[in-house]
Amino acid sequence: MTTSAIEHYPTSPPMWLKVAATLGMVWYAFGLLQFWLGYSTNVDAAVASGAMTAAHGDALATTPALIWLAYAVASAAGLIGSALLFVSAHRARAMFALSLVSAAVFYIWVYALSGTGADRPTQEVFIAITVITVTLGFALLSRRMT
Repeated sequence: MTTSAIEHYPTSPPMWLKVAATLGMVWYAFGLLQFWLGYSTNVDAAVASGAMTAAHGDALATTPALIWLAYAVASAAGLIGSALLFVSAHRARAMFALSLVSAAVFYIWVYALSGTGADRPTQEVFIAITVITVTLGFALLSRRMT
């Protein structure tokens, strides 16, 4: 296979891949929204209103900027990777790898290194598992398509 055949689809991506890419774009755009909502939360107001516990508020407030950046990079790279699936799975592969590594950095810090994992709502663990699984799926898909 020539380099140009690897970089672009022979005609256009199959319909199922267009659907997957579109769903991926929605998924990762929602991830960016979730990043922004978490990063920009007024923790004091959320705790005062009862929207979150004081321990969860402290967990958010003490999250370092570089960890928040890992969350943003994971979501943005996944969004770009999903968009690239319309053009070339080969080009998307690096973005999904970056997204996977960045998500892993974020969740490893949250649940293994920060000591704040227990202070977060239980459903966040299931969200973390889902995020890693979906991103791994896209990474494997883009790898398999090349």
